[in-house]
Formats: sequence, C-alpha cells, structure tokens
Amino acid sequence: MKRIVKSTISFYRLLIEHSLKPYEASPQHLLKRMLLPLCGQFNSLIKHGTKNDAWNVIQGFANECKILKHD
Repeated sequence: MKRIVKSTISFYRLLIEHSLKPYEASPQHLLKRMLLPLCGQFNSLIKHGTKNDAWNVIQGFANECKILKHD
C-alpha cells in the first residue's frame, strides 16, 4: 500500500480515536491536527494518486469503521 494511502487512513483513524476519548478536544486542535492534514491528503490523492489509491483509501476507511463497530 502506498505511503499516501496509509497516511490518509491514519488521519481518519486519529479522528475516530479522538471521538472516543472521555474529553472533548478543542475545535482548533481537531482542525489543525486532524482535519486540515486529512484535507491535504485528499488533495494530494487527487493530484498524484490513482483510482486504485482512492479505492484503497475508501477500503481503509471502511475497515476502520468495522473495527469501531466491534469495540
């Protein structure tokens, strides 16, 4: 799996992990540390990725959702 795909999935996983914490992260923290980097990854995938990369990202997101359902 390409590094950009793994990185994009890891930002999504980080969002999930923060949503499960007993305290709320500040909106600025979420924006700066998770959402903006995730948006940057999406832009990189659009510019430099392939259709397979996009598919792998969606599969990775789906796998993270499955893990979340089983917890």
